[in-house]
Amino acid sequence: MLDGFGKNAVKQERFKLFEAHYCFESVFMNAESGNEKGSIENLCGSIKQTAFTPIPKGDNLKEIQDEVRRRCLEYRMYHKIKDRPKAILEMSLEDRRCLHPLPAKRFEAYEEVKANVGSDLTFRYDTVKYSLPIEYVGKTVTLRVFPYEIEAWYKGDLAYRHTRPFAKDENRYIPEHYLSLLEMRPRAMRNAAPLKLGVMPPELERFRNKCTAKDKFEQLANILLLARDTDSKLVLEAVDRANKTGVPTLHKVKLFLDLEKTSDKSPLVDQVIVTQRDLDQYDILLGMEDTNDE
Repeated sequence: MLDGFGKNAVKQERFKLFEAHYCFESVFMNAESGNEKGSIENLCGSIKQTAFTPIPKGDNLKEIQDEVRRRCLEYRMYHKIKDRPKAILEMSLEDRRCLHPLPAKRFEAYEEVKANVGSDLTFRYDTVKYSLPIEYVGKTVTLRVFPYEIEAWYKGDLAYRHTRPFAKDENRYIPEHYLSLLEMRPRAMRNAAPLKLGVMPPELERFRNKCTAKDKFEQLANILLLARDTDSKLVLEAVDRANKTGVPTLHKVKLFLDLEKTSDKSPLVDQVIVTQRDLDQYDILLGMEDTNDE
């Protein structure tokens, strides 16, 4: 959102919209000039100690960010600054009463760039390839780049939303985008990168790792094809049951899927009919016994 840096930084139009949306004005400092921002340097040290010691860990950037946020909120809730009468949380709530409310709508902060979709069904951003459905090949899409996601838009419609990878060069192939091509070229399944490296649900990831068959990628493609005509939830449940056998195969997945489809989901009903006896006859007998006693 900026061109250049330091005091020579030039705001881009989207950054100006960001300032206007939240009613603030930015002041830029020169790099490596601690004398211009002494309080900021001290705050960075406090944040490093509070939020990054020990080093937060996670499977992706969002999990790490969530952990950092949790530590900051915990610090705000319980910490009390020296020579201040109250904890940070109490003082921040008092300050909030003097501030204007936030806008009703959140400002969508993202970078917007153009990208071409190649014959391999992917566009490239920051050394990473992202796949799109086959109908977008040869077209130019508009990318909205968020910290954790990247969206591809074409003529005002969302083509696909990807999760950005944790590391660079970790391409994001979605196998479903390639199914029509793989159907036309079945011999390509054995070495298809979308099947070997594609982003899949955890159940399919485990199948890919556990299946020992030589044609496991062909089997994986056929499992994905099953989801075209069957509820994907049922397919994933069948894959999960096949994984639990220790050596999953396409045959087992189909077997468990058939069991799911044919199983009787109706509630159990007791078919035993109990005939109720008329107890009035016993009352008559008891009456007769009382008369004999008299």
